[in-house]
Amino acid sequence: MRVDLFFSAPIVFILLTIIIYLSYLFGKRFSFKHSHTDMELDPYACGEGPDRFPPEKIQMNTKLYKFAIYFTIFDVAAFILAVSVKAQIFLLILYSLILTSALVMLPKR
Repeated sequence: MRVDLFFSAPIVFILLTIIIYLSYLFGKRFSFKHSHTDMELDPYACGEGPDRFPPEKIQMNTKLYKFAIYFTIFDVAAFILAVSVKAQIFLLILYSLILTSALVMLPKR
């Protein structure tokens, strides 16, 4: 009886949490203290410095973001329609109308 209580899920979780926290404190106390240099704190973009590609000359392509929004809308719509097989027909029609209105208004922006 006592052995079963010791290996129950809440007790094991609490013991593992305590062990992990103590190992974190032990590692934090005895680990090597690293001092950051000025070069480490500079902004970094794939090895290219700000002198080579100034931020005002970089142009963003919004086609990718538009594609991502469309993909997200269709992905969520497909998931909701797939799991709503037993839903009321009114809710399916309402959801389809909301989805259609979102897709019609999106290209205007």
